[in-house]
Amino acid sequence: MNSIHRVGVTVASFATVAAVAGAFVAQGYLGARSSVAPVAVQATVPATADPTPGPTPTLAPETVYINPMPTPAVIHVSAPAKKASKPKPPPVVHVVVPGPTGGDDGGGGGGDN
Repeated sequence: MNSIHRVGVTVASFATVAAVAGAFVAQGYLGARSSVAPVAVQATVPATADPTPGPTPTLAPETVYINPMPTPAVIHVSAPAKKASKPKPPPVVHVVVPGPTGGDDGGGGGGDN
């Protein structure tokens, strides 16, 4: 790889890291500003409101009915499965290779030595 390509990949990597870090910083800054804004609004509310709370409304209890889980189906085994038989051995193939032509010395018939 050429050195110019290495420099380009390095610069692109740094630019990507900077863009992602900038996005995180901007998101954190905007998130902090949005959480501080309601606090500032609450601080500006005048204290003329009545500090004693009124009666708390209560809701009537709600009854929820849940259907029970259905009973599972019963499976009756009428006959057990057959026992597995032993696997048959593979067929044996005999290959007969003819011997070399010539005499019993294994040669192909040469001259007198």
